[in-house]
Amino acid sequence: MEGRLFIDGRKVATEHKIVSENPSTLRPVGEACLAGPTECRAALEAAQKAFPVWKRTGIEKKRMLFRRAKSILLERAEDIAGLICAEKGTPSTEAMAVEVMTGLEHLDYYIRRLAHLLKPKKASPYVAFFKHKKSRFHFEPVGPTLVISPWNFPFLIPFLEVTAALAAGNTVVLRPSSTTPLSSLKIGEIFFEAGFPPGVVNIVNTERRESEELVSSPLIRTIVFTGGITTGRRIMELASKNLTDVILELGGKDPMIVCRDADLDRAAGGAVWGAFMNTGQSCGSVERLYVDQKIAETFIDKVLSLAKRLKTAYPDEPDTDIGPMATLHQLKIVEEHVKDAVAKGAKILCGGCRLDNFPGYFFPPTVIINADHSMKVMREETFGPLLPIKTFSHLEEAVTLANDSSFGLTASVWTRRRKTAALIAGEMETGTVTVNDHMFSFTEPGAIWGGPKLSGTGRSHGPFGMFRKQNIKYTSYDFSRKKNLLWWFPWRPEWPGILKNAMTLFHHEKYSKRAGALAGLIRKWGIIFSGSPIRNYFKAFLRIIRK
Repeated sequence: MEGRLFIDGRKVATEHKIVSENPSTLRPVGEACLAGPTECRAALEAAQKAFPVWKRTGIEKKRMLFRRAKSILLERAEDIAGLICAEKGTPSTEAMAVEVMTGLEHLDYYIRRLAHLLKPKKASPYVAFFKHKKSRFHFEPVGPTLVISPWNFPFLIPFLEVTAALAAGNTVVLRPSSTTPLSSLKIGEIFFEAGFPPGVVNIVNTERRESEELVSSPLIRTIVFTGGITTGRRIMELASKNLTDVILELGGKDPMIVCRDADLDRAAGGAVWGAFMNTGQSCGSVERLYVDQKIAETFIDKVLSLAKRLKTAYPDEPDTDIGPMATLHQLKIVEEHVKDAVAKGAKILCGGCRLDNFPGYFFPPTVIINADHSMKVMREETFGPLLPIKTFSHLEEAVTLANDSSFGLTASVWTRRRKTAALIAGEMETGTVTVNDHMFSFTEPGAIWGGPKLSGTGRSHGPFGMFRKQNIKYTSYDFSRKKNLLWWFPWRPEWPGILKNAMTLFHHEKYSKRAGALAGLIRKWGIIFSGSPIRNYFKAFLRIIRK
């Protein structure tokens, strides 16, 4: 299989290529063309040239194009899932359920909600004297968006970011992961065959030097990056030269808190899903679990029972639960975290070492107890099938432990009590908190994605994610017949007294003082601005006292 680049509505072949490897068998899946400086420059210029056309394209036309893309994705669902299975090692059923299905849901979201999302929003003036003005917030595209995507969800993550940028009215240059380039190139095929105008979607595989040139280009107005902290910092540094807006999602060390009153069967199932789905290679995976010590033994037994039932095997087998890790580098990090935890007193209940009966990068689901915050497995992002467990004695301790992290992407709370859930959720220092579920919000089109601390900056997905890819413009119209507004020149000698009364009217605690100030203002304004309608000032006073 040869993957060609997509530039200005054309499939482009290049002499230089990168080989995509199957992490299960270590055999080549195919080759992807590699863009040099000439191709990167052409992609940037195509996105810039296409931007005015795409910006002016009507909502109904965009919805029609999204419908075509949805039909193509649906028709090719099995083929795309099969490629993800081969290139990334995701079990084919999981690839279909998570990556392809979520892509369809997000397209449907924009098809149905695009008009609402882009509709100007009324902005009611707060200041009483501006109430006659008609104001709106408008949401406008800003220009070409650079999407730099990772390998852990090789189709889903770039597809969602590209789709969101297009919905916002921007054109796109996508730089896929070099580990999984073929899956991402399928995105270009979908939008190309759906009939999107030339240059609206461009996809270029690049080496580091060309990637940095893309980031540094003054033609790029927004950068959306998902990946590691070191690369994120470098992107922010390069983007600062042009004041390019940057949205970074740099990972997580997501905690799960299991309270004493939790449904233990449900919580155990959620822990196993959250920790081991996608072989633990998800930014939102359960990477730390805190369980009340009074129910810890029973809970851990349930987790262990479920974890041992999972089948680790080749991802194209129909009953496989866990496939290989995507890269040898990531596998070695998992092994390092296990070794460090055991050396510091942790105990492995299942898994714990690489499976040697496979040629690829297979590591089984691993459950570790007696974990503490001196261990790498509790502080650094593991990004693998490890579930470290620590007990707590009271909820305040659990919250403190959960917040004791340099990351803040997501967290989950497991309890039957709404009050407990709300209390803990309110204290969590994360971008997302879910109750009695974990790691679903990325697939919800209306939710946000992102978090504070080293998890990154900005948000993607949903309406707030669209706002970050747009210029939010404020407009205000004043067609009143007044020739001279109160706050215009000239400054008259009476103004200090008028301003004192005005401040008292709008901001004093006592209504009697406000009433006196209103009377004074009416008297003085009657002298300076003859013909001013007193009823307007009286209505303003009524609005104030109703606050």
